[in-house]
Amino acid sequence: MSARRPKLLVVDDGDRYVGLLHALLRDYDYATRCDLPGPCWECPQRAGCTLTHAHDAAETETALARHPDVDVVLLDVAFELPDERLLPARVVPERHRRRLQGVEILAQLRRRRGDLPVVLMTSEEELAFEGPAEALAVDELITLAGADAFDARALGLLVERILARTRSLPETGGYAFGQSAAMARVRRDAVVLAPTSLPILVLGETGTGKSALAERVIHPATGRDGPFVAVDLAALPEALIAAELFGTARGAFSGAVERRGRFEEAHGGTLFLDEVGNLPLETQRMLLLALWDGRVTRLGESAPRSVDVKVVAATNADLEAKVRDGSFRADLYARLNPAARLVLPPLRERLADLPELMRGLVKKKLAAGPDRALLADYFEAADLRGALHAELAIGRPDEGAHGVRFVLSRQSYADLRAHDWPGNVRELELLLANAVVFALADALGAAREGRAAGDADTIPIPAKLVRELLGAVRRGEASGASASAGGFDVRPRAQLRDVARDLERQLFLRLYRATKGDFDAMAERLLDGTDPSGARKVRLRFNQLGLRVREIDGE
Repeated sequence: MSARRPKLLVVDDGDRYVGLLHALLRDYDYATRCDLPGPCWECPQRAGCTLTHAHDAAETETALARHPDVDVVLLDVAFELPDERLLPARVVPERHRRRLQGVEILAQLRRRRGDLPVVLMTSEEELAFEGPAEALAVDELITLAGADAFDARALGLLVERILARTRSLPETGGYAFGQSAAMARVRRDAVVLAPTSLPILVLGETGTGKSALAERVIHPATGRDGPFVAVDLAALPEALIAAELFGTARGAFSGAVERRGRFEEAHGGTLFLDEVGNLPLETQRMLLLALWDGRVTRLGESAPRSVDVKVVAATNADLEAKVRDGSFRADLYARLNPAARLVLPPLRERLADLPELMRGLVKKKLAAGPDRALLADYFEAADLRGALHAELAIGRPDEGAHGVRFVLSRQSYADLRAHDWPGNVRELELLLANAVVFALADALGAAREGRAAGDADTIPIPAKLVRELLGAVRRGEASGASASAGGFDVRPRAQLRDVARDLERQLFLRLYRATKGDFDAMAERLLDGTDPSGARKVRLRFNQLGLRVREIDGE
């Protein structure tokens, strides 16, 4: 049986692009709004047919509903359509509504199908859309000069590049990517870069999951048989970092013994350098040489040793700023492959992933060790049958769930969504671990006393417990903050602009809640005069700050 051919959906107000593709790229299936069997170029009713592709946002939704197996969307940028067929301008300025309608459709696709690959197509060298398009994690941008074979070839190669990323993605070792477009892109790029000889640079705030990505996703995807070796450079004294990485000869310095460094330990596998921004300049030079020629020299020796290592470096620091101030070598930064870096977004910008993350973290917490033993004790005390298993439900237990179901109330879930998560996934994991273990311990005590009420396989997580845990976290954040301004949390960042963005985001979120989502009222508080477009400007900035109405309202 032949493999399924990739399926493309073309979204364009005209028929130039679909005509080009049907004429020159016939190795794909195309998502249409028609019930007749394809391909379109062989259909006797082809002349004058308008069902070959989608012409606007509404027809895009229709086509995707008919073809949920679409692999790639090819989306035009400019649309010359009546106003009633255009999406309102939420991402781009109103004056660019037609010229950049494709970006608005992209935003709608990201809300519906965050993981669906999208290529934006334009016939002009248009730079205005690149910023908002990149913010929406568009997969590719292409300029098509004319309807000819060269354009078809270029577009076909882009499609193949995207298909190569998404084809046969490996298991991710329990790493929860969620459904956000940014994380879908991280996953695809990680899998593409992992088997290559290039180093990988992973950026993101503390707690976003950089080390877990390296160990559970990148290392398995390399196909290497060697070990995964991790080094936290922030935890090592500067004087010992070089010895830790490259090894020592006996007598290299006082007390030195002959030992392998982490590069040699990782031979044939992956070396993860966490907080690479902490490297001293001299050690940076040694690391650069190791990356260039695949050899390391132990301290106190002169003969280099060959090593075959996949290097993954991570940091929450702004390496570009460090290059500018001279504390990080420009040539090392270039060698770490910043053009293909993986950027993990903070948790506050991927709140739609909270349910999946929480469910995965609960399973992880009770998968092994003393907490699993506690779960086993509860199964025995409550006389539960079946496999030792735990799940998290929000609002009410899921139908068909098995094992013990921890139930988080919708109000508690709303409280968690409203939290800013400066510690990101790591902070979420710690809070959930406490909530689940406390709730399980209480349920175990009641079961042992014979006072368990209701279904023993359902354990509610008390809302008061969640509030107390959040309160403790916030008090810890407040005591650790370096400054406070008007009730806003001021957290140190690598750049002043990041601090300003943080404060602006807190302000917009606070105003949104105070006005119950009324953007006109927000505009009155933020803008002088009576600008009729004030609400639209506020809404645009609201979105640019990573805030989403649906996420905040819990829809």
